[in-house]
Amino acid sequence: MNKRVFFGCILFLLLLVGGCSTLRVSSDFNPTYDFTRLKTYAWLDDGKAVSSDARVNNDLIVERVRSAVESSLAAKGYVKTDAASADFVVSWLGAIDKKLQVESIDHFYSPYGYGALARDPYWNRGRGLRTTTAREYEEGTIIVDVLDPGQHKLIWRGSGTDRIGSNNSPEKVTRNINEAVSAIMASFPARSR
Repeated sequence: MNKRVFFGCILFLLLLVGGCSTLRVSSDFNPTYDFTRLKTYAWLDDGKAVSSDARVNNDLIVERVRSAVESSLAAKGYVKTDAASADFVVSWLGAIDKKLQVESIDHFYSPYGYGALARDPYWNRGRGLRTTTAREYEEGTIIVDVLDPGQHKLIWRGSGTDRIGSNNSPEKVTRNINEAVSAIMASFPARSR
């Protein structure tokens, strides 16, 4: 019985942590394109200059994202090859934006019941009933593009946006990128055999 309780607690914690994710993903594709003929891929570029932001456009981040994309494509059955014989080409872009989160809290302390101070001019004099806080945070976006190799036209695009923590270790950054890219690539069709 103790093992079941222990594993139940572990499962609950995993669900709780998984439910706290702020990652938002979306994808779009050309519905007339025949994805069933895709088997091999190549990178569109050498992976440099994916962003004008130095925090994104560095060799460490570029290699982590490329590795995550390649792992996702390999898991779906696609094989990396040279650009001349590839069925599709892959590229990615990244950005980091500053965002502002504003929260307001109304305080309803009153001997007259819930919210009565807001209507009582005697008790309301000189007291603020609302507290507003603002927090600045960073949000990172990864966009993965899949293009037709001949025309270089976009046939599939996936994107993911999430909050970026500060002072993360290299291992945590790698894990976050892997999770984001995996979620982005989840809607890309698997290779038909």
